[in-house]
Amino acid sequence: MSSNFLDYLKIFCKSGDGGAGKIHFLKNRRSKRSLPDGGNGGNGGNIIIKGNKRLKSLKTLKQKKHKLAAKGEIGCSNCKNGSNGKDLLIEVPLGTTIKDINNNILLNIHKPNKYQILFKGGKGGKGNYDSNFRSQLDLNGSPGKSKWLILEVIIYAEVGIIGFPNSGKSTLISKLAALNTEIKDYPFTTTLPNIVKSKSKTKTKKWYTFIILEFTGRVKKGLGIKGLKHTKYNQVILIILSVESKNIWQEYNIILKEFKTYDKSLLFKPIIILISKSDFLSGKKMRLHKLPTQEKTVLISCFKTKEINQIKQLLANNLK
Repeated sequence: MSSNFLDYLKIFCKSGDGGAGKIHFLKNRRSKRSLPDGGNGGNGGNIIIKGNKRLKSLKTLKQKKHKLAAKGEIGCSNCKNGSNGKDLLIEVPLGTTIKDINNNILLNIHKPNKYQILFKGGKGGKGNYDSNFRSQLDLNGSPGKSKWLILEVIIYAEVGIIGFPNSGKSTLISKLAALNTEIKDYPFTTTLPNIVKSKSKTKTKKWYTFIILEFTGRVKKGLGIKGLKHTKYNQVILIILSVESKNIWQEYNIILKEFKTYDKSLLFKPIIILISKSDFLSGKKMRLHKLPTQEKTVLISCFKTKEINQIKQLLANNLK
C-alpha cells in the first residue's frame, strides 16, 4: 500500500485525572462552629472512540500521536463541585481494531456513529462537604488510564479487485461505480486503495448494493500482509488480467502464489477471473481453456456497457 494510505498506527491515549476535592469551612456568625462547605473534584474526561464511515485511513490521527483527555477541576467552596474534564473523541474508519502493545484486542469498530468508551476518566476527590468524606486521603482524585495503543484498519468491502499494473483495474472499478473518471494509461495509476459502491440486480430481481475495493497495482513487489489483509471481508475476489500482457498465465500464477503465501483460505473464496481489454484482440479468440483453473473466466471490455452490467450481476449473484 502507498505511504499516503495509513492503515496501521501507534498512539498514546490517556483519560483525564480526577480533580482534587476541596477542604473549606464556612464561618457561621451565629455559632462558633464552622461548617464544612468544600466541594468535590470533577471527574476526568473519557477517551471515546467513534466509527466514521467517511474515513478510509488513519492519516488524520498521525500528526498528534498523544491523545490526552482533560483533567477534572478542583472542587470549590460554597459546596460547589469542580467541572468534569472534557471527553476526548477519536474518530476512526470502520473496520478499525484497537489493541494494546501485547496485541490484546480492546475494541473492534464496525458500526458508524456508535460511541464507545475506551478509557474512563479518573473519579474526582471528595470535598469535606461530601457525606462520604472521612479524611484527607479522600481529597485526591484518581488518575486516568493511559496506554500505548495499536490501531489497525481492515477495509470492509464485499468485493476485492486484484491485478497487475495497467491491467484495467481502475477503469473497471470506475465503470462498475458509474464514475466519470479519467484513467491514465501507465503503470501504477493507483497509489491508494480505491473504494467505491456499486449496485445491481440479483437473480431474484432485487437490487443489491455492494462495496468494491481496488488494491494498488504493485503485485510484482508483493502485496504481502499490508495489502492482502484487506481481503478479510471480501466475499468475492476479482482477478483481472490484461490481453496485452506478455505472459497472462504467469501473472495469474504469481497472484495465486501471493494468496497461498499470505493465507490459503483465500483460495476457497469465490474467485472470478476477468480477461480485460478484449477489444484489443482484433477478432482473434483467446484459448481460455488453457487457463489452469476451475474458476469462472470472463472476457471483458470495460467500454461495453452490456458487459459491465453482466459483471455487476455476476458479482451480486455471488454475494451473500
